Amino acid sequence: MFAFLILTMSVVKDMLNLLAEGQLTVNAFFKLTWLLLPFVFIYALPMGFITGALLTMGRLSAENEITSLRAAGVSIFRLSSSVFALAILGTAASLVVNFYYGPLAKTEYRNELKNTIQTNPLGFIVEKTFVKDFPGTVVYVGKKDGELLSDIWIWKQDELGRVTQFSRAERGRFKFHEDSSDLELQAENVAIEIRDEDDPENFRTRRYIPVFIGSTTFSFSLERILGKETLQRKLSWMTFDELRAEQRRWQEIVDTSSGEVKQEAQASLLKTKMVFHKNFAMGFAVLSFACVAIPLGLKTSRKETSANVGVGVAMGLLYYLTMISIDFMDGSPQLRPELLFWVPNFLYQGIGTWMFIRADHGKKSKTKPARAKRA
Repeated sequence: MFAFLILTMSVVKDMLNLLAEGQLTVNAFFKLTWLLLPFVFIYALPMGFITGALLTMGRLSAENEITSLRAAGVSIFRLSSSVFALAILGTAASLVVNFYYGPLAKTEYRNELKNTIQTNPLGFIVEKTFVKDFPGTVVYVGKKDGELLSDIWIWKQDELGRVTQFSRAERGRFKFHEDSSDLELQAENVAIEIRDEDDPENFRTRRYIPVFIGSTTFSFSLERILGKETLQRKLSWMTFDELRAEQRRWQEIVDTSSGEVKQEAQASLLKTKMVFHKNFAMGFAVLSFACVAIPLGLKTSRKETSANVGVGVAMGLLYYLTMISIDFMDGSPQLRPELLFWVPNFLYQGIGTWMFIRADHGKKSKTKPARAKRA
């Protein structure tokens, strides 16, 4: 269920609009959807595990089967051993995905999307439609005839959505610029209005400059579709060995440099360490959730699916919101944010251990006086 929900949200966010507007073929759509599965696994497995454990233990407790098992001499720890065995297997699988299959899938996903755009750059331009896929830019094309575009309108906007530059071209052709992952429009017979950045709606200011030129080139960023482009692979796309090599590289620069170069290297080293520790810590989310879910399910004694799903989602969201909050602490190296990623795991495991001890020994202590009295 969680895998389906997360996959659906990812598809709707990244690709459904492109498919509906003809910017992606059906084959490319299904291939890209398949490459999203490792992302789904990272988040769906812990969420599904905690919900399943809550539902199972809550139902056993609500139907008094836990009481029967304990009366037969089965302890809470022995009863939970199979769940912990599955949690350990899930943790191992999560680590493999986080450090190997996930980064490879991310790289392949982006390359496949990039190749699709390169093969069909005109797929992003729909005739007689206001195209808003480019950040800060709106494009309108009156007619498409193969690779030739006619009656091209281009609006460049500021952060408030005001038009700071308006261009209109009689015709043009799009070309994919592989080095920068941008689309370039080679336009002819172009009229441009350059407006005042401070007051773009005032056409009487001296900064309003209408220009007529024969031909020019416009560049459109695909950042919203492909993500921010960097000179190197993103850290989240790197495998375990690549992250370790990246750490050693930045550590050598830190040890052999000084001044601004050293400060920049320290910042890059911190970001690399944060990605490494985050991937490791999130791999143990399944085990941490199991530690809390088992005693919590026994305590709540709820067998309703909706109630357990709600508790599982709430605990999962709390965990992931904490991890996201730590992500924003990369500007405070004195707080050791790379180690803070382990705090949610230790917190969940600590609370779970305390609840286990209380559930297993607390009830026994209450029954001792009764037994002594009968004796």
